[in-house]
Amino acid sequence: MADTKLYEILGVDKNASDLEIKKAYRQLAKEFHPDKNPEAGDKFKEISFAYEVLSDRSKRDVYDKYGMKGIKERKGDDGGSGFGPGDLFSHLFGGSGLFGGGGGFMPRTRKGEDAVHGLKYVRLF
Repeated sequence: MADTKLYEILGVDKNASDLEIKKAYRQLAKEFHPDKNPEAGDKFKEISFAYEVLSDRSKRDVYDKYGMKGIKERKGDDGGSGFGPGDLFSHLFGGSGLFGGGGGFMPRTRKGEDAVHGLKYVRLF
């Protein structure tokens, strides 16, 4: 029998579409966000982890075939949740954002000298 715990956490069917998963996640995230519900921090982490796995097609395929064991082995996890703030920001905002992959701030790039270009004034009328 396949593992369905992550689907149960989000309250969706195993055959749910990506849109249904996203809607369920957003609804639960609003309800259990630590800013609104301080006692629900662990529940919010579970919801976020479930969404992280189920919203990524390759992770979802591994989960559907092998369950949590497959997800833990894929991440090289030793039994923890595998959830970190860098993963969440990367997933939600499509990149590393302020967290440069390793969890720190990205270094500031240096700018070169200003370029000066001469312009011609052309009168049109």
